[in-house]
Amino acid sequence: MTIDEFSTLTGKILTDVSYTNEISTILDVVTKEQNSEILTLAAISSLKKIYDKLLTNSWMFEVKADTKETEEKEVSEYRDWMRDTYNEVFCAICSKINSPSPEILEAAYSTSLSFLSAETVFVKLSRDRAAVFVEHILISKQSELVSRLSNEVSDLDWKYATLRGIERFAKKHSGESHVDLSPFVYQLLSSVDISEFTSSEHTEKKRKTDASKTIFHICKAYNSTWIQFLKMPKSKELYHTILSSLHEKVIPHMQNPKLLIDFLVDSYDLGGTTSLLALNSLFILITEYNLDYPSFYPKLYRMLTADLLHAPYVTRFISMLDTFLKSPLLPAYLVAAFAKRLAHNSLQAPPHVIVIVVRVITNLIKLHPSVKRLVHRGPDHPAVREDPFLPAEQDPAQCNALQSSLWELEVLAEHYCPGIATTVKTLRKPTDEILVGLGLEKGYDGLFKEYLKMWSKDPPLEFTEPLSFDQSEYADIFTF
Repeated sequence: MTIDEFSTLTGKILTDVSYTNEISTILDVVTKEQNSEILTLAAISSLKKIYDKLLTNSWMFEVKADTKETEEKEVSEYRDWMRDTYNEVFCAICSKINSPSPEILEAAYSTSLSFLSAETVFVKLSRDRAAVFVEHILISKQSELVSRLSNEVSDLDWKYATLRGIERFAKKHSGESHVDLSPFVYQLLSSVDISEFTSSEHTEKKRKTDASKTIFHICKAYNSTWIQFLKMPKSKELYHTILSSLHEKVIPHMQNPKLLIDFLVDSYDLGGTTSLLALNSLFILITEYNLDYPSFYPKLYRMLTADLLHAPYVTRFISMLDTFLKSPLLPAYLVAAFAKRLAHNSLQAPPHVIVIVVRVITNLIKLHPSVKRLVHRGPDHPAVREDPFLPAEQDPAQCNALQSSLWELEVLAEHYCPGIATTVKTLRKPTDEILVGLGLEKGYDGLFKEYLKMWSKDPPLEFTEPLSFDQSEYADIFTF
């Protein structure tokens, strides 16, 4: 067929019902891969013109209750055929989103989106067709298309359809060979914002709205879609990105965050940076959702090694550790074990890390009076002369920290870095809790610049300026 023939046939279909069978002829042009780009674009354009008009009338989709029984058999069959044909047309055009031709890809995307938008306005958005559209967008691996689709996800039906499409896509592509698809799924899933439905104000009002049922299903779909997505294979970089934002952007909006337990525990067991990034989310589940995870603190204790105090992410870990140990319900032996291990490992830590470690120990002693005995034991105490602490013991209950002392702080009080000595002295003052986060960003360079500013710009000189220089006074020392 030529472009002129497409135009003529389109006009006949729009004006004469008897020509609607010719829609299949145009559809065949779209589905055949061997057709030229020009013919494919012309066929897509023709179908768009046809259904832009047909979709403005709800006749194809809806049957009124009072006419359904009296409707003639021929009309009913024709309606069903038109509906099935439209579904075939939509799926065929969606499949062209994966075309290597940029022109066909753009035409397929805009036409599919136009059909769905028309359904939203004139009929009701088909969630199944919208899900098909979402799947083809993700298969295309086009970040720009995913970004464009993200801007469309604002309507309630669109949110639900997008979540269902992502969930269905994640189930189909859960094998290791599909690791390259995960970034696009994450990009789209992150754009689905349901915070407005999970706020306290909305919770109070949602029963009064007609959309409350839809919102409930959206929240439920959000929950199941995230769980399904986390089962997909992911690169290490994406894995860390997800973990770093899970506690802020996902958990607060989930109906049942406890479903993340397996994912977070597995991440926590991997060690290294992955364990660190899983800490926040796991701690939230323990403190806010009553997760029973007895191994949390023992594993956290094992992570606290001397090597970790030299890692790039040490300041973040220590800041979180300070938060985790604030609970007054923690047993004394556990708090003492962390305080002792921090002090013991700080002897090998860089100065900017020691400052933060001492602040954490100071907070532990002020918040947990039962461990003050570790500081008050004098030099003649047996725990100082022969330390019973077992640094190689990985169980905080068996390391004998409560029978030991924090003699390491006396050593740090003589440190060459004045900031460390000053921080140690705060232990003896009845001050409030110290902000551990203050100065977390400092490294060697930060400390150097800070202390450089403390130096006097004018060096001290002799009070009386000498009038002359007598070389004979220094003849026995210097040779002139």
